Amino acid sequence: MKNKLLAILLLIFFSHSTKGDTPVNDNSFLCEMFAPAKQQLDHGVYILFTITNLTDHKLQFLTWYTPFEGFLSDLFIIKSDVGDQLKYNGMMVKRVKPSFEDYLILPAKEKVEITLDLTQVYSLTQGEYTVHLASKNWHYISNQTSFISRCLAKKLSIKVE
Repeated sequence: MKNKLLAILLLIFFSHSTKGDTPVNDNSFLCEMFAPAKQQLDHGVYILFTITNLTDHKLQFLTWYTPFEGFLSDLFIIKSDVGDQLKYNGMMVKRVKPSFEDYLILPAKEKVEITLDLTQVYSLTQGEYTVHLASKNWHYISNQTSFISRCLAKKLSIKVE
């Protein structure tokens, strides 16, 4: 009975504290991707992903389906210069409910970054590619309120030699 009550309370909390059913684009945070325009395939193909808190208070981001959890889902859309989309060859993790460890705490006005090697999960060969973040919902908490938004980062062009 206790578990049922807790589940109902959590459901009520998350359904009423989420800002709308559809993702919103707001000015709470900024996402950016960077990469050298030319990279050597035998050294790996790296991107740098950053997120900056634009607010005056901390934000708590659920890392699921974001670069900050590493390759546990298909994070990027990578297309060759002829428009073929590369297939994701990494793990796909199913989850039950988030714990405290699943959140990234981002202090006010701070930035956090992560570098990822795309060759770990995408079959890149020599050629030219465009890389952009897959369109997924980002869940975050601001001032004890839960929000859903999109992380909009400009796409990259990379030449792999």
